[in-house]
Amino acid sequence: MPAEWEKQRAVWIAWPHECKSKGYAMKLEGTYLRLVELMQTGQIVQIVVPSRRYREHIEQQFKFYGIEDKNISFILTMTDDVWVRDYGPTFVIDNSQLKVIKWNFNGYGGRYEFLYDNHAGNVIAKKALSEHEKMNISYPGIVLEGGNIETNGQGIIMLCKSAVLNPGRNPGITQKYAESLLKEYLGALRIIWLTGMVTENVEKTGWSDDTDTHVDTIVRFVDLNRVVAVWTDDKSDPAYELFQNAYYELKNQGLDVVKLPTVKAGFYSHSNIGASGSIAANNQALRTDASYANFVITNDKIIVPVYGKREDDIAKGILREQFPCREVVGLFAGHLAENGGEFHCLTQQEPAVS
Repeated sequence: MPAEWEKQRAVWIAWPHECKSKGYAMKLEGTYLRLVELMQTGQIVQIVVPSRRYREHIEQQFKFYGIEDKNISFILTMTDDVWVRDYGPTFVIDNSQLKVIKWNFNGYGGRYEFLYDNHAGNVIAKKALSEHEKMNISYPGIVLEGGNIETNGQGIIMLCKSAVLNPGRNPGITQKYAESLLKEYLGALRIIWLTGMVTENVEKTGWSDDTDTHVDTIVRFVDLNRVVAVWTDDKSDPAYELFQNAYYELKNQGLDVVKLPTVKAGFYSHSNIGASGSIAANNQALRTDASYANFVITNDKIIVPVYGKREDDIAKGILREQFPCREVVGLFAGHLAENGGEFHCLTQQEPAVS
């Protein structure tokens, strides 16, 4: 499995739509338009849309905002939500050929509807392989979301136990069996398990994370043996234990760990659309799982979620040091964060085949 900073052919995204909840697409669309504009300079942007009507609408929006139509392709299939990294396929290179791994997806342990998302993952897999000689699709048969897979491209795979070994996803699965699949399908030579935290405990920290902790919200590889990890010195922060545990588990694995700030006290949004697309009562403020670790890497940029906080510039500065050959761009992600993720969660890279 290539590292995300290796050459990419395309980035996949799924466009938000009103079938999720009234106002959902309107709230997120401006962010999506800017995200596409930033990504299209480096590779193809594959946009999953639920209908031709949505495609026509998006094309009109591109024209209105002066966004070029280069490096953009549309794929029509219905989705339940936008988190294509989680329900979409994982792409690997095997003997100089693109291979697609389609994990099962069950709405984060049955918390959300997932019928359309699971099907969309198969549509994406077949579309990605349509230009290749062989339809190399593998089905390992376990539930695993792409947001919980992190790699350095040289055989190290990192993920959180709290999600993979969760009985809501894979009842009765053993760590040993999960490791055998990671070795077989992703070419893992070394597997780093972070403890993570189940959703019920995560929510006690104030985060709105329903994934049982995905690795891409707290830790990311930035080089072969270096990671950035979310950190806080504030012992009163309810998420202090989660960040501390991850940091020292990484250090014990011999990795070079660069501390990335947490968004101070979380990101509090006052949108009337709540974390699950529901209406927040009385303009209730919502704390979210806003994270600087959920940046996305393209061929020419690092797109960093920012929140209008003092820590925004600190996080961007740290990532500039890690990726000196890429432009680091901040893009407001508050509306995304209150729905459970940011830019890495809603994208999936497809590696280039040399």
